[in-house]
Amino acid sequence: MQVLLRGAAEESKAMNLILTHPDVLADYVNGFYGPHGPYPTPTRSEQAQIKRQRSRQQFAKEIRHQETNRSVPPNFQRPQMVMPTPGRSQGAQARTNSFWNDFSQLMDQNPEHAWQYLSSAPQGALQSKLLVNDM
Repeated sequence: MQVLLRGAAEESKAMNLILTHPDVLADYVNGFYGPHGPYPTPTRSEQAQIKRQRSRQQFAKEIRHQETNRSVPPNFQRPQMVMPTPGRSQGAQARTNSFWNDFSQLMDQNPEHAWQYLSSAPQGALQSKLLVNDM
């Protein structure tokens, strides 16, 4: 009990010293709110830097949100169109693409019958592919 009373008396003396001497109070407050205290307060330049970082983070967050949601307004979306190959008619190109798509499916399902399908290729289908042979 005496230890508790002595501790309370010392605390009271310390509080009385801090509150009655302005220099001691100023040192205490500066230490408490200073850069090494438990509640440091940022300077104006630090506040400006924090504001810039937060605005950059907000901008990056908005960009990520737009990229993941794909909710770009229609007037800002890129046009989706099939670009024709110069010197080729669109009908022949469509038949050739269809042939190779069907051939790919046949190779996945029945590769042993692929030679039969290749023998019935439309004119120009084989010429549209580049065949590479390693020696």
